[in-house]
Amino acid sequence: MRAARVALASVVAAAALVPCAPRVARAFASASTSTGSVTLDATGSIRLTGAWLHYADAPGLLPEDDDALAAATTRLIARGALGEEVVYEVNAFVELSRSPAASTTGAFATAGSFRSPYRAPALAGDFWSSGAVRGSAGLDRLRLTRQHGRAFLSVGRFPVNYGVMGLLSPNDFFAPFSATAINRVYKPGVDALSVGVNVGALSSLEVVGVMGYDALDGSPSWGRAATLLRGSVTAGGFEWAALGGKVAGRWIVGGSLQGELGPLGLRAEGHAGFPDADGDGVLERAPYGRIAAGVDTHFAWHDLALAAEYAFFSDGARGGGARYVERAMRLFPDDLGFLGQHYVVLSAGGTIVPILRAGAAVIVNAGDGSGLVTLSLGYDAADEATFSAGVLLPWGRRPESALELDRLTELGLAPVAVFVETQMYF
Repeated sequence: MRAARVALASVVAAAALVPCAPRVARAFASASTSTGSVTLDATGSIRLTGAWLHYADAPGLLPEDDDALAAATTRLIARGALGEEVVYEVNAFVELSRSPAASTTGAFATAGSFRSPYRAPALAGDFWSSGAVRGSAGLDRLRLTRQHGRAFLSVGRFPVNYGVMGLLSPNDFFAPFSATAINRVYKPGVDALSVGVNVGALSSLEVVGVMGYDALDGSPSWGRAATLLRGSVTAGGFEWAALGGKVAGRWIVGGSLQGELGPLGLRAEGHAGFPDADGDGVLERAPYGRIAAGVDTHFAWHDLALAAEYAFFSDGARGGGARYVERAMRLFPDDLGFLGQHYVVLSAGGTIVPILRAGAAVIVNAGDGSGLVTLSLGYDAADEATFSAGVLLPWGRRPESALELDRLTELGLAPVAVFVETQMYF
């Protein structure tokens, strides 16, 4: 349950760091055949992250001492073409980290700590471990894509995202950033096959199948796999989309819309879910509904951007307290980690000077009144290097011991966190 609370903290941190996302580096190596049919562009990045965590006074629920984490992640990325119709992408990482166990699944998740029911464990793992310190390596992406006329096919490990919201995104089933990481530069890939066709200039149809793996031994699991059909069309200045099929632990049907109405950007998405852990058509519990909507606007003055979002999760705990414990036991394998029903997010970002940006965001669990606020700064230290720093500040009632769970609020036990991060490209 604490992992879910810390994961939720990352929503706010991610919101503040979105305006600070660095640029992609130029290739440090390029090659091609004499005919130009086979090409290679190689780039890389180094991410250094550090954070200090201060826990609330709640004996038996949280650590009594402050803690810290540090991580260094190096990525090597290769992109290119294999002939006229096939392109490829490879994204490999090596990481060394020291981290408290709970933080690795929350705001400070890194490439090495990421876990998903849609990724084969054999493609990433630890090569060294000693206490809280470990080294890991693996493949984050490995994709082949073929484009033929209006049709396309992608196979391998690559990002899949059907959400349109910025932070509260119930339709982003595959590695949603808003619940796992403050760094949104590289969305993790999942093991998938995608086939699609652009039916016309303003419409498309896509089918995706995503492998699922057992949590204990990593063997293929139909219950944790996904297969979805999505269609979209653009009309009236909005993109309208519908999707349906199966994801880990349930069947879903839903849709989304996004577009602009004058100076306002409008977005909404949601789905109805029908829990079925084995994927055999037998529902284990009552259906649920999740929906989110948001509005944003932009001003030329200091490149100011403002956004507001609201989300409702019908399967969340009503009223909080000890109900959160039971709710945590019902989370799906790929879930966002939200334990309540009603959430509101407000965020803002702007430029102080051309190389310095500031961000602020607040998320509130409207059911129990708890929340988190984040303030951050992003500095372009060089053409291909950025520096970010920020603080996460939670509020909300908290038990004084494990015997007072009725005082529990979802975000009240989240730690105060001060973090710094540098990302360099080569």
